[in-house]
Amino acid sequence: MAKINQETGTIIAHCPNCEGAKSTFEWKEQGRDFGHITYQMENKRGSTSLISYRLFRCSGCESGAFGSILFQGPKDYPGISSEVIAFFPESAVNLEIPKDVPEGIREEFREAEKCLANFCFRAAAGLFRSVLEKTMSANGYDSGFKNLVAKIDAAAGDGVITSSRQKRAHQNIRSLGNDVLHEDWQQISLEEVEEAHHYCQRILEDFYDHRESVLEILKEKGRVPEDSD
Repeated sequence: MAKINQETGTIIAHCPNCEGAKSTFEWKEQGRDFGHITYQMENKRGSTSLISYRLFRCSGCESGAFGSILFQGPKDYPGISSEVIAFFPESAVNLEIPKDVPEGIREEFREAEKCLANFCFRAAAGLFRSVLEKTMSANGYDSGFKNLVAKIDAAAGDGVITSSRQKRAHQNIRSLGNDVLHEDWQQISLEEVEEAHHYCQRILEDFYDHRESVLEILKEKGRVPEDSD
């Protein structure tokens, strides 16, 4: 995720033209900026914020980028309390997942990562929850289970995931996704979605990193995963 250097106004982000490497994106050269439009807005309390729509350049490959940055005046950019609203293009942070993860689950996980990279935090949270539920169903925790809570608890009871992972699955993935799907709209933070991302990857590793041993456990417990013989 793109982050701003509060002192210099440069952006730290993964550059797609540098093979996804983390790079510094500059907004000026020899004292002259590359171009911007700054918009002033007032909130309901009467205080003023500024949004700078600004051109950037990767310090590595020199490719261009565009960002919208919220900051507080009265100083010029980068002002104070700067926050990245959007930044393009940026490579998605793709965590490594096991090769045996089914294609549909893999693609949904990658789509969630793209949502995360593009600041669509609610969409990402919903998709990570979907990945969790589809993973449970693909491993035999499907029919006969009332809901995702029961599926997660059964996987922990079978020893496929640890009690610690069980807790994270509930708190960091399922509950966050439920807030998106079933509750009134509310802001979701980057940190919350990054935790869902991290633990979703870990659960995929639990099920698919040593697949043969997991299949043996599932067979002993009477589960019928989709890839069983």
